[in-house]
Amino acid sequence: MEIGGYFPYHPVGSAPNNYVEHTCPNAGDTAHLMSGRCAIYYCLRDLMLTDQKRVAYLPAYDCETVLGCFVKAGYEIHYYDFDKNLAPIFDEEMIPKISMILISGYYGYPTYDESFVKKCKDSGVSVMIDTTHTAFSPLPACPYADYIAVSLRKWMGVASGGLAIKREGTFGVKPIPLDEKQFTLRDKALHFRQSYEDTGNEDFNKEGTDDFWKAEFMLREIFDIQEGDPDSLNTILHYPFLDAMKKRQENYRYLLEHLPERSDIRPVFSYLPDDVCPMFFAFFVENREELMKHLADNHIPPKIYWPVPPFVKVEDYPGAQYIYSHIMSVSCDERFGTDDMQKIVEAFENFSVS
Repeated sequence: MEIGGYFPYHPVGSAPNNYVEHTCPNAGDTAHLMSGRCAIYYCLRDLMLTDQKRVAYLPAYDCETVLGCFVKAGYEIHYYDFDKNLAPIFDEEMIPKISMILISGYYGYPTYDESFVKKCKDSGVSVMIDTTHTAFSPLPACPYADYIAVSLRKWMGVASGGLAIKREGTFGVKPIPLDEKQFTLRDKALHFRQSYEDTGNEDFNKEGTDDFWKAEFMLREIFDIQEGDPDSLNTILHYPFLDAMKKRQENYRYLLEHLPERSDIRPVFSYLPDDVCPMFFAFFVENREELMKHLADNHIPPKIYWPVPPFVKVEDYPGAQYIYSHIMSVSCDERFGTDDMQKIVEAFENFSVS
């Protein structure tokens, strides 16, 4: 069976995990949405009720579906670049020019400078954090964030995984009903994936993957604030994320310790502190296409987050340009154990550039 791929449905118990309280203690309001994109746009729609200036400071390295929310909302957009540690390169001269800033971590690591975020907050700039890459962090989200948005579909088996949190007060907008066609496709895909992981039957994997991507492309066409389904919310609020966090940390540390050292393939993050829960194990790779094919041939489907969004003139942001063209990752999540991590190690040991 492959090491990676999207999550299947997973039974959960009745004990609440206090996920929202963990992420944002004493949150003012929370909404469950169909996707992380819906959650970002939901927060943005609420912010627009009071933000008349509408000038956003956004990461040049991010997903098209995230940045597209600000394009659709008609914001004037300025981007910040990154260094090769995925740390933002903020410009303090931008603070008086903007009305909001979007920050996020990457692959589990909160790489942003919290002191700069505080300066923005103290200057009256609204702060939104996308915690999709740091969803299982042992620590709460940035305390200076007015809004928190997350997609949990990359962390657990849910058909609709968006959460929007407002730190103070209540949301002034309401979600619209979810798209039944997209939800049905997504639901089918997760059931197929569950059957595949239970049996190893590749037919289930193929059918599920086909439905998964149909649902994903449909999601790109659906651009609004659709609500999520009750079963997904129940999973989110009961998923044993603290246990998952520990397993992910164990797997990540195993890879750090055992992966071969190479000049053409290097971990983006060569350390794992206790206050980080990895999303994936990310690399910078010089021969990325060859390595990705090699891994896929060994049943280790790699990931690239993300292609360059059409809204970003990437040549103006050399740090982000390097990241987009060199980064890739493999799975180290709680579905897998030491034997799986060793298979990943062996695949890297057997890789040679043609």
